[in-house]
Amino acid sequence: MVCRYIYIMSPLPGETCLEGTITNKTAAFLSWRKNNKCTFHFIALLAFLSVLPLLEDSEVARIFTDVTLVILLFFAVQAISHDLFLMLTGLVLVGVTIVLYALFYLTNSVYYFNFAIVVTLAFFIMVSVAIFVAVIREREIRRDTIFGALSVYFLLGLTWAMAIMVMGIFSPGSFNISTHKPDQLVYISDYIGYSFSILTTTGNYDGAALTSTARTVMMFEMIIGTLYIAVLVSWLVGKFLNNRQDRE
Repeated sequence: MVCRYIYIMSPLPGETCLEGTITNKTAAFLSWRKNNKCTFHFIALLAFLSVLPLLEDSEVARIFTDVTLVILLFFAVQAISHDLFLMLTGLVLVGVTIVLYALFYLTNSVYYFNFAIVVTLAFFIMVSVAIFVAVIREREIRRDTIFGALSVYFLLGLTWAMAIMVMGIFSPGSFNISTHKPDQLVYISDYIGYSFSILTTTGNYDGAALTSTARTVMMFEMIIGTLYIAVLVSWLVGKFLNNRQDRE
């Protein structure tokens, strides 16, 4: 009876009841994703950060980490698809990243891997700014707007993790991270915990900035992390009061 009802709601020639149900669910999901881009991106960020600790320190795990990172980049492009220029720029950067990762695994040349990290850093900076600007410009507070603001906070931690990696590449010895072994390629999973410990000003992570430049960079991460929370709370309160006054 339920199956017949679903079929009546979506009658398509030559389509079975099960196919009609799958079509309806797929269409509903795509519609939800289109109207909740930031929410979808936030879920992707949580999934990415949740999967990383489960991966063992092996070559297969490293490849899987890079693959999931590229998938996350595609989800980030979808989150900024409201701006055609940003979306095209994001797609170009993601394409370059994929090519560089492929060249790294084919040639085993660290040069390609390091260049991919630099391109990914540029991508995360662009996405973080784009989503933040889009959230600030929202006139009404919706659930997707709140998740967008939360996504920016998570992106800040990832962006700084990438920045730490870049500093480690071009200025070896800038950081002492317990999870990173000497003469080993740096991976984002090695620096995410340290980055978020600085962003949240908790500092409960076995790592340290060893040079004055590195300490300055970490200082700015702490400042931006604290200011972002303050700005976010004040912005949400201001928007809430304005919306309530408009309704009254």
